Amino acid sequence: MRAPEALVLLIGSELTEGRLQDKNGFFLAQELTELGFFVREVRVLPDEAALLREAFRGALATSARLIVTSGGLGHTSDDLTADLWAEALGDKLEVLPDLLAELEGRFRQVGRSPLPYLERYARVPQQGEAIPNPVGLAPALWWERGLRVIVALPGPPAELRALWQEAIAPRLLDRFGSRAPLTATLRTTGLPESRVSALLADWESHLPPFFRLAYNPSWEGVSLHLRAPADTDPALFAEQVEAARRLLAPYLYGEGAVSLAEAVLDLCRKQGYTLATAESCTGGHLAAALVEVPGASEVFVGGVVSYANSAKEGLLGVSAATLAEKGAVSQEVAFQMAEGVRQRLGATVGVATTGIAGPTGGSSEKPVGTVWIAQAGPGAQRLAHRFTFPGDRQTVIQRATAAALSLLWKGLRQTWPQPSDT
Repeated sequence: MRAPEALVLLIGSELTEGRLQDKNGFFLAQELTELGFFVREVRVLPDEAALLREAFRGALATSARLIVTSGGLGHTSDDLTADLWAEALGDKLEVLPDLLAELEGRFRQVGRSPLPYLERYARVPQQGEAIPNPVGLAPALWWERGLRVIVALPGPPAELRALWQEAIAPRLLDRFGSRAPLTATLRTTGLPESRVSALLADWESHLPPFFRLAYNPSWEGVSLHLRAPADTDPALFAEQVEAARRLLAPYLYGEGAVSLAEAVLDLCRKQGYTLATAESCTGGHLAAALVEVPGASEVFVGGVVSYANSAKEGLLGVSAATLAEKGAVSQEVAFQMAEGVRQRLGATVGVATTGIAGPTGGSSEKPVGTVWIAQAGPGAQRLAHRFTFPGDRQTVIQRATAAALSLLWKGLRQTWPQPSDT
């Protein structure tokens, strides 16, 4: 059975002009997927009547069984959603006395006079329904047209989420009888998206047509998301997941909501290792990624940010002669930093980053984006790699942090070849 389609429209010029970062699209897409819908589109629209009319008409012309909008339900002149939905659906809005009295009562309970624009929030569709807002003024609006449902939600995230969890999601479950799809997420590191895709090409070509596959690349690696309708045979789904798992095994660091930092700490924990970091160009980002994981203190001893050469010498014991001969951004210095922090903090494993984050400081031999990452211990085990990352300063820092975690995972597993620069 094909999953019912849903379409999400996020309304607000503050979003299209970049004045406010959207938080509702991610929430709604995730919630709808978990309810068993296939989200065909998430679209952002300004508070422009002509564009909204066009978008609403277009949405009604699709096969979407559910249309959800957020925003535009306030009392100001640019809040157009309720009126334009009523227009598109051939409906009219009217003030509901009971709802108006309830809103006025909220103000009187806290010793305030009702605001003059409360009537705007008490308007309900004649052919639809208003669902009271438990934490705000604007109710959600609900229309049913044949097999389709249209829901208009207020834009403030706290109000939208409260309405969704208390009223909208239970109604959708009752209306559609939706069931959560079968899903699996496999997380890899050490390969770019193109190579992961090549590894899976033959397997992917034989997937049943009702399976949906998505690749999600990040600096840490590539995540593979597999989804099938709720009525799919669980054994068939498990068989396909296991086939992908076997193909990705040398690069597979986890499944589900696990992070690469979490996988690194878990490997250390299983092997009885402790871990310390020495950072130059990443400036503490690697340590921060590790301590964000609950229970990191069982493994992570601590870190040193040794940005200046004097700090590398004084705090980590890096040789002044090596710094002078090879430079701070070199394999030799990276190894000495990793070994230095390992010994000084008494850790089993030390990892170090040193590089040129930019925008200045590069040369023809060591351009901006050059980063050396090294791992030392336990015993005589050592691992290092030079990367050249494109991008601005923040991008280089983020990619170097992710690469350090990836190299750590490799060193702890000792299973896959040297990573590429991509």
